[in-house]
Amino acid sequence: MDPAEEQQQELEVLQSIYPDELEILSDTHFTITLKLETKSDRGHSVILDVTYTPTYPEEVPKLEVKTVSEELPEPSDSEEDDDDKPQLVHLSEQIEFGKLDAVSLTKKVEEEAEINVGIPSIFALAALLKDEAEALFQAKLDAAQKKYEDELLAKEAEEQKKFLGTPVTKESYAEWRERFRKEMQIEKKDRQRFEKMHNGKMTGREIFEKGLAGNEDDKDVDDVADSVLKVSVSG
Repeated sequence: MDPAEEQQQELEVLQSIYPDELEILSDTHFTITLKLETKSDRGHSVILDVTYTPTYPEEVPKLEVKTVSEELPEPSDSEEDDDDKPQLVHLSEQIEFGKLDAVSLTKKVEEEAEINVGIPSIFALAALLKDEAEALFQAKLDAAQKKYEDELLAKEAEEQKKFLGTPVTKESYAEWRERFRKEMQIEKKDRQRFEKMHNGKMTGREIFEKGLAGNEDDKDVDDVADSVLKVSVSG
C-alpha cells in the first residue's frame, strides 16, 4: 500500500478514537492531547506531536512530547488573612513536569516507534506515552513523599536533642567549676574571710563555730556539680 494511503487510513482511525483529543494541523502533522490520571486535583496532560515522514510507516515519524499542567489555585482572601492556621498543601499538587521529563518521554516514544517500524503505530505510541507519563508522575510523588518524611524525621531528631542532658566529663566539669567560681566571686569571698579572721583577731574556736575556716562555697560548687551529673546520667 502507498505510504500516503496508510497514513490517511491511520489518521481516520485516530479521529474515531480521539474525537476531542486529536488536532489535525495538516495532512501529515497532528497532535494528540492525553489527559493523565494522577493523584492530583490539578490537570496534567501530555501532548504527542506527530509529523509523518514521506515513507512512514516504513520509517519512524517525527515525534515530540510536550507536557501541560494546570496552575495551582490562588489562595482565597480568608486564607491569606488567617496567618494563625497552617496552610496544608498536598504534595501531589506540587508535582511538575519539566523540560527534561518531556525529553525523556520523547525518547521512550521514539524507541517504541523504532520497534514498530513497518506498521502504523501512533495509537500504540499514544498508549505507551500515557502509561509512561503517569508512572513518571507517581515516581516524582514517591520521591517528594520520601523527602518530606526524611526532613520531618530530621526535625524531630533535632527537637529531641533539647530534652537530652549534656554528658559531663572531668574536663568539662573543671571548666564549668572555674567559670562558676568566677561568676560567684568565690576568690573574693575567700579574701574577705581571711581579712575578717586575721584583722578581727578571732580565736580558732570562733573561726570554727562561725564556719569561716571551711570551704563552704567549694562545697556548694560540688553539690551543684553532683546535681548536674545526676541529671545527665538519668537523661
